[in-house]
Amino acid sequence: MKRKTLRRSSRNSKNCGMIMKGSLANHFTVQLDQVSLNLSLQQNSSQFQNLPDFEANPSAAEPLSQDIDGGDKDFILSQDFFCTPDYITPEMPAMPINLDWNKENVQCPNSPEKIRTVRSKRPKLEGNMVTFPGSNISGHQELVELEIETLGTDETKTEKVVQLQKNHSYVSQSAVALRCRVMPPPCLKNPYLKNASEMDIDPFGNQRSKCAGFYPAGVGGEDLSRYRTDFHEIEQIGSGNFSRVFKVLKRLDGCMYAVKHSLKRLHHDTERCKALMEVQALASLGTHENIVGYYSSWFENEQLYIQMELCDRSLSINKPSKLSTEEEVLEAMHQIAKALQFIHEKGIAHLDVKPDNIYIKNGVYKLGDFGCATLLDGSLPIEEGDARYMPQEILNDKYDHLDKVDIFSLGAAIFELVRGLPLPESGPHFLNLRERKLPLLPGHSLPFQNLLKVMMDPDPTRRPSAKELLENPIFGRPPRTARSK
Repeated sequence: MKRKTLRRSSRNSKNCGMIMKGSLANHFTVQLDQVSLNLSLQQNSSQFQNLPDFEANPSAAEPLSQDIDGGDKDFILSQDFFCTPDYITPEMPAMPINLDWNKENVQCPNSPEKIRTVRSKRPKLEGNMVTFPGSNISGHQELVELEIETLGTDETKTEKVVQLQKNHSYVSQSAVALRCRVMPPPCLKNPYLKNASEMDIDPFGNQRSKCAGFYPAGVGGEDLSRYRTDFHEIEQIGSGNFSRVFKVLKRLDGCMYAVKHSLKRLHHDTERCKALMEVQALASLGTHENIVGYYSSWFENEQLYIQMELCDRSLSINKPSKLSTEEEVLEAMHQIAKALQFIHEKGIAHLDVKPDNIYIKNGVYKLGDFGCATLLDGSLPIEEGDARYMPQEILNDKYDHLDKVDIFSLGAAIFELVRGLPLPESGPHFLNLRERKLPLLPGHSLPFQNLLKVMMDPDPTRRPSAKELLENPIFGRPPRTARSK
């Protein structure tokens, strides 16, 4: 009886341990969970103490930063790099509890604001959790891992900031190329325009320092060629030491144009700015019947392209287009003088007037090629044109009367066209022309020859201005030549 009683009490105690319920069981479970949580935190904190101190020693963050970057620094950039606005959805307004969803015109709630967080890529620590057999602490295990992950995120933020400060916000080449495509070029100030102070402000000026140059090098290429896409090249109609000119057909409007592009690749910003002087001068002048029209310009493959009006021909001495009569010569001189008066009133000097830069279209003479154009006040660098048509003061680096330089060049150009022979580049005859020792021109009137001498006077103050030249009575009466009887 005694043995039997003991066996029954042992069986009852075992069952009681298995089916324990009520407050005692709950209390026992909470104690087990708390013990597990404390042990896990103690072991994790001991391992965190062995990690390097990023604040005290920033260099300790370098190996981990390399792991974060994955060895490849071509990471995706933020919107701050591309200078684009960051649109954030406003906060969702509180919805009334007694809202009737059956009614119409109910305001749609906005999406919540995106939370900007830095995701940690630190490897998760393993083997830090303590478990007890027969106990279920999965919920608390997730809580411990979440707390460790939060702690790692804070240290990773500090580590990432230190690394970015040391690397000075490295930007990959692919990102720079992408940014140059999506970002418009800067607003350049046109020095030939007066009262253009509003162009000084560039809204993206402070962000453009991350992009090399104000025009990306190599943008365009054969696959993205604007010249090949928009125009059909017909033939080359001109060439020089710095550029070539082609007769082209624009595919969209079906009209003919002249496209001039530089031969030299413009690698540096200084070279691009110098090449743009011609474009800016043409754009500031606007339209005039005696100036070659300007339409558009762009950079492609580090070369400058200029779309201009197509003319029939130039008055180059090397082409069979010599002016045959004095009437034709005076007509060409009168129209080019009107062009010079127009640009001089704009405060611009051409500095390269010669037969090669005088064009004719439908009987109208036009002045072109403003590659040497500058301001009359001398505020811009002065680049001399063809020395055969330059007066002596320019050869002596005296730039006080730049408008009279164009008058001398026009007289020398007309003198060359009348004679039908190119001007000398040096020698006694070269000096005689600059001393107003012009040979007689058989078959031309004395007033015409005297006008050329006045235009080529060695003293620039004695040369007429473009306005005074147009007021000369020789243009108001029919010319008297030796051929006319």
